[in-house]
Amino acid sequence: MKSNVFVGLKPAVGAGADYKKSGDNYDYILHPITNSRYRERVKKVFQEYRAEVDRNVTLWVPEPQLQELCIPPSTSKEDSPSFIGLLSSWVDLESTDTCVRELSYQVLINEWNYAKFVGIKQLILAPPKNLANLHCYALMVARLLLKCDAESPVLSISLPFFEDTDPLSTWELWGTIRKTCGYHPSLTISLALPRDRTPSYVLQRWLAEPVTCLLVSSSIFATNQYNYPVLNKFNQQIIFEFQKINGNSQARLSELCVILHGIEKYAAQVKGGEPAYLEYVNYLLKRGDKVLAAESVSTPGKYSEPRIMPPLDPYSDEISNAVYHTFEQDRVKYELYGRAIKEALKEMKINRMAGASALNSAPVTILIAGAGRGPLVDEAFKAVKELNIQNCHMVALEKSSQAILYLQKRKYEYWKDAVEIVKDDMCTWQSSIKIDLCVSELLGSFGCNELSPECLSNIERNNCKKGTVFIPQSYSSFLAPISSPLLYQTLKNLDVPDPFEKPWIVHSIPYCIISTKINEAWCFQHPPATINDQLTKSVVTDFKIKNKCEVHGLMGFFKATLYGDIGLSIVPDDSTIKLIGDTDFIPDSEKRSSGLYVKGEHTPNMTSWSPIIFPLKQPLFIPDDTELEVFMTRNHSSVNRKFWYEWSVSSYVYLVMSDRSPPSRRPINKPPVQSGYEETSQDNGFYSSPPAIGVERAFERFRPSPNYLSEHGISGFDEESEAFEGAESESGFLGHQQSGWKSVNDIHGLGIKNPPVFDLHSPLGHSASGDHSAAEEYHVRVKTGVSELHNVGGRFNNISLR
Repeated sequence: MKSNVFVGLKPAVGAGADYKKSGDNYDYILHPITNSRYRERVKKVFQEYRAEVDRNVTLWVPEPQLQELCIPPSTSKEDSPSFIGLLSSWVDLESTDTCVRELSYQVLINEWNYAKFVGIKQLILAPPKNLANLHCYALMVARLLLKCDAESPVLSISLPFFEDTDPLSTWELWGTIRKTCGYHPSLTISLALPRDRTPSYVLQRWLAEPVTCLLVSSSIFATNQYNYPVLNKFNQQIIFEFQKINGNSQARLSELCVILHGIEKYAAQVKGGEPAYLEYVNYLLKRGDKVLAAESVSTPGKYSEPRIMPPLDPYSDEISNAVYHTFEQDRVKYELYGRAIKEALKEMKINRMAGASALNSAPVTILIAGAGRGPLVDEAFKAVKELNIQNCHMVALEKSSQAILYLQKRKYEYWKDAVEIVKDDMCTWQSSIKIDLCVSELLGSFGCNELSPECLSNIERNNCKKGTVFIPQSYSSFLAPISSPLLYQTLKNLDVPDPFEKPWIVHSIPYCIISTKINEAWCFQHPPATINDQLTKSVVTDFKIKNKCEVHGLMGFFKATLYGDIGLSIVPDDSTIKLIGDTDFIPDSEKRSSGLYVKGEHTPNMTSWSPIIFPLKQPLFIPDDTELEVFMTRNHSSVNRKFWYEWSVSSYVYLVMSDRSPPSRRPINKPPVQSGYEETSQDNGFYSSPPAIGVERAFERFRPSPNYLSEHGISGFDEESEAFEGAESESGFLGHQQSGWKSVNDIHGLGIKNPPVFDLHSPLGHSASGDHSAAEEYHVRVKTGVSELHNVGGRFNNISLR
């Protein structure tokens, strides 16, 4: 695994060009593009323009000259850090004066063009100063991005991680800008690490956004018992969580830089001086790399390049040899299949020994349906040998001419006469054979999306007898709404027809599950529980969304029971699953008293499947305390022999109505089911929202709990030095700690020195709504948003069963 995480420094003002100090091996230097001389010249030009009597004169801002540049041009390739540029913070993109906005735009374009010329890969732009005119700021950013091409720098907007009053307010600000700019692939964000613990849902939201820089102020460091500068556990964990993303959240830059700033302020107070800060951050990244490298070995491909792929269609497409080879590398899956086959045959053997002699003398017939290159045949062959089953008839059924060659070679070298190879399509296979055990691996990322139900139905009708066992015995499909800007951005720029009308397989692209639970959509069992079981399925299911977000699609997962309590799953770890219908197929160890909620768990080190996404054409923004209703169908047409999915989402809020007051929006919470699982996520050093409350307290809004959970750091590392142990208590530089906005302002020099040319300090607008009480209240469920119904009639995406 190649690490795409680097370390940068914003040097002190007036530090000069000698950035390569002794012991300082920074990858990047954060520095302004132009200096105060350029600002003064622009101011003079603007004053002259204002004084012009002839208003037909066009405003023109001159390009910076050599003496007005902070980053001089260089022709040498000396061993020195690269630059990240700071765009001028004294401009006013959201001014109500169109001339000021035009001046600001031209200044930034001049700096942009110079940065592109000298090869700077990233520019950081100061955040908006007047949120009342955020639309003007966003429109000017969009105008800047029109200049982008493949050689242009990435534009990153700096913001605090969160605000205490509303933890998602800065995310919402960012989302407004991003949407106005059309999810431009060159627009990213730089986040200032917080001084306080971050709500877990805020962290998860940012992990799915295109973050290119983490801005780390020296004011948030503490000192440990050896007087070395260290970060608290929650900030260590934030860096590690972004390190796991490894730059995969971005379309262009694909890297992350941890930028230290303000370290000169406290360097004299800590052991080791300024270099100690760099050594500490490098230490954190190095030990994080060790963990990620170990996980990459145990789970190959876990941290590979992000990609989006169409789902496999093994019925219509010929599977390549390379794909077969990739499947067979997942030894965890085949070990689980092997255990399931052995347990099924062991139980058959016991039953036969206790049964009639005629039954005992009949051969055990095993069908491997869709044998591929033979890994399941190997597992069945091994189980038969280990159990010493003498009378066994094994059939390997496969339609691929190329795969048949591998089966023939395998039979000649290992299986001999123990395996019969049949070249045929299992959907149309006609045989008088009655089977005892049918083994298949037709599962897709959504369970049923590779036509396992259709393919096995022919065998169920014609080749089963009483007591026939299928492996897998059942599999369920699960859905969760997600936020994933990169996924939406990727599909939007994909050169294929109607990409939002099709499901896609998602690998290593960051996303955030925004619902409190993952809901089961439907389940298939083999053989079917009743003769009336249909291949067409439909579900309308509700999700509780506690915090405002933008929905980009529905992520699909599956969970399968192979045999008994042996199963496999790609449902995310530590999630809570809401089940529907009969739960008899769930192992007893996972059942809860309610029978409706179980804990999600991804099968460790299994790599055969990545999740599937059912995207939305238009992202759907939803506010706090919203109910999201999902409609999805799995369609099987017996008329034209086709299969496809259709999906749509709707959002609802609850209004509290009375005869004495105007309607006010308040959430109505359903009584919680006593399932034994909390609705909040694991702590990991962050606090989560409180669990749902009952109807008797239905009018209280969800808000982050003020009581922080215990600190939780990164565990399992080799300690290199006690000097780098994290701060366990609030100590050190607490008196100097800055808010997130103060940290961002320090980066851009706002409010410290060099006051802006124009008056940019207009107050931010805040509104407060009163609490209207009423003698009598009633609650109305109101639809606030709805998406299109995607892939109607399968006209954009379907699989033909002919």
